[in-house]
Amino acid sequence: MRIKLGIKRQKKHNLNESNKLDSALTLSGGSTLQFNAFPFTILHLDCKKRMLSLFSSSPIKLRYAFQFPNSVPYSALRLCFPSTSSLHSPSQPQSLDEAVDSFTRMLSMRRPPSIIQFTKILGSLAKTNHFPTAISLFQQLQARGIAPNLFTLNILINCCCGMGRMTLAFSVLAKIFRMGFQPDTVTLTTLIKGICLCGNVEKTLHFHDRVLAHGFQFNQVTYGTLINGLCKTGHTSAAIQVLRNIPRHGIVPNVIMYNAIIDSLCKVTFLSEAFHLYSEMIAKGIYPNVITYSTLIYGLCLGGQLKEAIDLLNHMMLKNITPNACTYSTLIDGLCKEGRVKDAKSVFVVMMKKGVKPEVFIYNSLMDGYCLVNEVNKAKYVFNTMAQSSVSPNVCSYNIMINGLCKSKMVDDALNLFEEMHCRNLVPDMVTYNTLIDGLGKSRRILCAVELLKKMHDRGQPADIVTYSSLLDALFNIKQHDKALILFKEMKESGIDPDICTYNILIDGLCKSGRIKKAEEIFEDLSIKGYRPNVQTYTIMINGLCKEGLFHEALALMTKMEDSGCLPDAVTYETIIRALFENGENDKAEKLLREMISRGLLQR
Repeated sequence: MRIKLGIKRQKKHNLNESNKLDSALTLSGGSTLQFNAFPFTILHLDCKKRMLSLFSSSPIKLRYAFQFPNSVPYSALRLCFPSTSSLHSPSQPQSLDEAVDSFTRMLSMRRPPSIIQFTKILGSLAKTNHFPTAISLFQQLQARGIAPNLFTLNILINCCCGMGRMTLAFSVLAKIFRMGFQPDTVTLTTLIKGICLCGNVEKTLHFHDRVLAHGFQFNQVTYGTLINGLCKTGHTSAAIQVLRNIPRHGIVPNVIMYNAIIDSLCKVTFLSEAFHLYSEMIAKGIYPNVITYSTLIYGLCLGGQLKEAIDLLNHMMLKNITPNACTYSTLIDGLCKEGRVKDAKSVFVVMMKKGVKPEVFIYNSLMDGYCLVNEVNKAKYVFNTMAQSSVSPNVCSYNIMINGLCKSKMVDDALNLFEEMHCRNLVPDMVTYNTLIDGLGKSRRILCAVELLKKMHDRGQPADIVTYSSLLDALFNIKQHDKALILFKEMKESGIDPDICTYNILIDGLCKSGRIKKAEEIFEDLSIKGYRPNVQTYTIMINGLCKEGLFHEALALMTKMEDSGCLPDAVTYETIIRALFENGENDKAEKLLREMISRGLLQR
């Protein structure tokens, strides 16, 4: 449903894209296409001329130029869209180093093997996103005088598109024409995918329309790619329009197309539209699969409709569609975020009974849910259960537990987990350090917090605004006002700009230390510096003025607050009303109380 393609580190063979790739790509005997100095070379202009001449010619001529077989060979799809299936046969290299070594060895043979063998290796590199390496090897292939076939060039286009190099991709298309090949559905589908990935929906649809206008019919794979690309770049309306139009081109919409659009709609919680498409596909005899249901469950969880999400899980099982780990983890995470950990645990039990192995993400969701409802001991139990289930905790697992322990004032246990991370060769991230520093600060263990800050620097993890804000708050809470101001100054000198939350901490600390004039100066400077005070900023300042008995100024600030478009909340009203009652200003307090009730800010 939401797959992340990991790009592996490419070691010594991964050429620097900005240097090697941009320098040159040999396209034909002896000619080199330069990109840095001449982005549109003679070759590209030649390509453009050919394309323009095709588009301006008669439909018969263009139809001949774009002759495609009715069915594209499966091997072609495998090579140019390697994600559709595995290219690794037992005889093929399994790693980047092995692939490059094998390619180089074949290239150095007195009688090199056929282009098919080279193309297989280039396809395997494309599958693992080693695009610059594949292009570099293609250059070596050209230098050796070995002519590529259409499959090879399609892979090259795929690599260029994957790197967002559309000028280069269309230059390869020009080479296809010059070599006497005719681009096939794989060629044009890859180009459509590339233009989509660049986010240019107008160019994508224009390319599609111009080719169609001259008699070429795309297939289901092309339209699936187009719809998915439009959805991924946020153009869901355009994707729906394409879905509506394709039947007139003789293409039957399939579950992949519907899933892409439903996924896009669910991510922005357009649930009624998503379920309308779900009903539509069923009515058309297109059966939803596990991805469809998982996506809809995700949307329902995102929209807070957890009962409906559980009902949909039961419905899909009644339809004999087996939920996978993604389905269960989506629902468990949604329930945990709403504090419904018991329901999440029930789903977890069902998952285990169905034989679906839980992944680390599911354990993390359960731990986070227990910490959210202050059941940190149950979270610890889940954490310890992971190891027994042969699932290794990751940095996120430790961050969740450290946060839960700190919130429960179990800071020593949190520090022990922090040390355990090093034993497991897990590198703490910014969240780990910030959570611990905040926990130590709230426990008034400032020296430990400062020591941890030094450790961050020593380990190459720079502090951010959250780190400094936590320390500022801690220093003000233990009445170390001068040290807090020194830290604030050091923070700005180190190039970290305070945000409005930092200023709220600073103003609150100054007010509580009786430095109301200094607090007022900083408050007045906020607008000059381009900051917009929020409701917390105003409430803190109003509270500070009330503590000093400056009720007239507090009421005036409340009026100014509304004039600036920042409406007071219940805390703002309660702060000033309580202060007025305590000072015997009953009439003013009662007036504000009636105003608070009329605005629906006081629950009776």
